Amino acid sequence: MFTALPDTDLFMPGCFSDPRYSPAEGWKTKENLVETCQPVLPSCTPCPHRAQCIRQVRPHPTKFDGVCGGRLWLDGEVIATADGVHDEDLPLPGKPRPKCGTADGLDLHHTAGEQPCEACRDAADFAAAVEQLAAVDAEAEQIVQLANAVPAVSNACTGQHLLAVP
Repeated sequence: MFTALPDTDLFMPGCFSDPRYSPAEGWKTKENLVETCQPVLPSCTPCPHRAQCIRQVRPHPTKFDGVCGGRLWLDGEVIATADGVHDEDLPLPGKPRPKCGTADGLDLHHTAGEQPCEACRDAADFAAAVEQLAAVDAEAEQIVQLANAVPAVSNACTGQHLLAVP
C-alpha cells in the first residue's frame, strides 16, 4: 500500500520535541542554558538537516533560546557552535552593515547567525595574514637579539673576529 506524508516544508527530526534542545523552563541565566544544552550540541554535527533547521526555526529574528542548526542560541544570537559545523549552513547575509569589511563585521555576522559577506571574509583573511607576518617578524627579531648577545672573540693569529659559542 502506498502512503505519503502531507506536502509540507516542515520536517520533524528526532530532536524536535526533546526539551534539552530548547528548554522552555528551568533556566534563568546564560550559564543555566549552556549547562542544559551544551551536552546535546555535539549531536548536531552529523545531522544533515542543520541548514533546514535554521531556515525553519529562524533563530535570529525570533530571538530563539536553545540548540538549532549546530549552534547554541541565546536571545537569537550564537553563543556556542558544535565542532565540525560550518558557515555554509547559515543563511546568507541581508544588506551590508556599516562594519562590513572589518573584523568587527565578521563577528556581527557570526553573532547574527549568518554567513559572512565577501568583504568580511576578505578582512578576516587579511587580518590572519597580518598576524602571521607579525609572528614571523617577532621570530626574526628574537634571532637578531640572540645573535647580538653572543660576545665576539678575536682569532689571535689572523685578527679576525669570531663568534664565541657559549
